[in-house]
Amino acid sequence: MNKKHQKEIIVLLGKPGSGKGTQAEPLATALGIPFVSVGKMLRTEIKKGSAMGKEAASFVASGRLVPNRITTALLKRRLNESDADNGIVIDGCPRDLEQALLLEKVSHVTHAVLISITDKEVIRRIAGRRVCSKCGYNYHIEGNMPKVEGVCDRCGGEIVRRDDDKPSIIKERLVSYREDTIPVLHYYRRLRALRRIDGQGGIEDVGRRMLEAVKKSDKGLKVYASWNS
Repeated sequence: MNKKHQKEIIVLLGKPGSGKGTQAEPLATALGIPFVSVGKMLRTEIKKGSAMGKEAASFVASGRLVPNRITTALLKRRLNESDADNGIVIDGCPRDLEQALLLEKVSHVTHAVLISITDKEVIRRIAGRRVCSKCGYNYHIEGNMPKVEGVCDRCGGEIVRRDDDKPSIIKERLVSYREDTIPVLHYYRRLRALRRIDGQGGIEDVGRRMLEAVKKSDKGLKVYASWNS
């Protein structure tokens, strides 16, 4: 078997606000493998002024989505680094079926974890979400704010509200989720890689469910992607 197929490649899926960004790093730590944020990788390349960064910046500046080939190239490079020999947890990819297909060509996804919450919960979470403008760490006005108001505990960056977290945009993001991500769920279900967990409850409770789901050896777990997933 090719070495790349022996790695644990874990992708996190779910509606906006489902907790993908919050859960990715703790899950990776528990498994002893790296966590990679696609958004952070893109921001790093843009800041460095690399060839890919310059190309990505041109799309970001005009409000367009960064092409999937750039995202895939960054992930391919990251997966070839020595600390990823045993696998990786990916946050921010795939966002649509094309990305999923391209990622599968780079390395086989062993676990696609769907964090399931209701639309009502999405609105509650996103309305109160705040994020560090520097490192991207997520906070929430209901019990998970930094020790010093407006200052990130991790890096000292400014805590802000993301532009796309405004209530007027949340419904549009849910529509995009259904159009773009639901086909991805069906794709991973066909590959017998999909795991669905309940995203309601505390961060530690959800994290425990995620770890249990990833450790399941039964690839035949029956999971149905639905409009309310």
